Amino acid sequence: MDGYGFLSILPPIIAIVLALRTKQVYIALLFGIWFSWIIINDWNFLKGSLAAIEGLVNVFKSEGNTRTIMFSALVGALLLFIQYSRGVEGFINQINKLISYFEKKQKGYSRVVVQLLALITGLLLFVETSISSLTVGTLYRPIFDKLKIPREKLAYIADSSSAPSSIIIPFNAWGAFIMGLLITQGIDNPFSMLLSSIKYNFYPLLAILIVFLIIVTKKDFGPMAKAEKRTKETGKLLSDNAKPMISETITSYKPKEGIKAKSYNMVVPLLTMVLMMPVNLAYTGWAKVESYSSFSDHLSQAIGKGSGSSSVLYAVIASLLVAMVLYRTQGIMRTKEMVDLVLKGISELMPLALLMLLAFAISDACTLLMMI
Repeated sequence: MDGYGFLSILPPIIAIVLALRTKQVYIALLFGIWFSWIIINDWNFLKGSLAAIEGLVNVFKSEGNTRTIMFSALVGALLLFIQYSRGVEGFINQINKLISYFEKKQKGYSRVVVQLLALITGLLLFVETSISSLTVGTLYRPIFDKLKIPREKLAYIADSSSAPSSIIIPFNAWGAFIMGLLITQGIDNPFSMLLSSIKYNFYPLLAILIVFLIIVTKKDFGPMAKAEKRTKETGKLLSDNAKPMISETITSYKPKEGIKAKSYNMVVPLLTMVLMMPVNLAYTGWAKVESYSSFSDHLSQAIGKGSGSSSVLYAVIASLLVAMVLYRTQGIMRTKEMVDLVLKGISELMPLALLMLLAFAISDACTLLMMI
């Protein structure tokens, strides 16, 4: 067959439509994967079904895919660590002081301040989009709930700050990917090129600006306005039809009793994760640089040639190790508690890891459809 034409884009379109109509993302992706392999195998349902299963298995042939699925699961352990250590509670206590201060200045102003803080946090946590969104959601969910701000608004702020910052700031997996593309186009200094192109990256800059304007002006519209109205009138933070993909366990894990809440038990691990990203990118790309004129040139080229998936995985693991040492030296956790939390966190984030697996599988199937 000399190409599938329109059929090559039909599976992802069907998957998107099914996800929107049924709200069942996993089933929609599975159907898209299955349908792709049915087409590839000339409508032989038996061969296509078996090939779809093998397609899921083959996702792990890619080292990058495997690393991505691993850190998607491990970030659950990190989120449980900072909650169980009362690090999140300590952070919330500091935010509550700000809330009290601004409420004294002007009633209702604290809602704006908290939303702006969530926006800034999402921008600073530029490690990876899913990690950043999950972290912002975990940190600010109790505060948003207290101020009766709907979960839809938190999700919007988390996503529309984390995703744009991940594509603008080059010290992450996306930055490494884009610099890799620039290298293939013959760009000698991809890092400098990426930095100089930030001002032309209109979509993420506009997305951040719109979030800022909506927060400051308090002008919501469409479904968001309905969500605000629902929460104000009924107190419901989620709509009746909402189906959160992340369980309450991972976003509101009960902290350990008998210890003092300290914000640095949250800040230090997260800061470690953020700072380790550029370090890991430079490390994984250092030996790949063949010629350079100076140390700074070597460093910028190394960051451009670094492995994004490896760097994110190493950053999350480094953050977990720092957290373990920090909590162990304070006597907050024993080794058994740490192991149990890691396993618990991984198990609670398995839905996200499964979603990544299905996303990679349908991407591979659609790529194969277009190549044949």
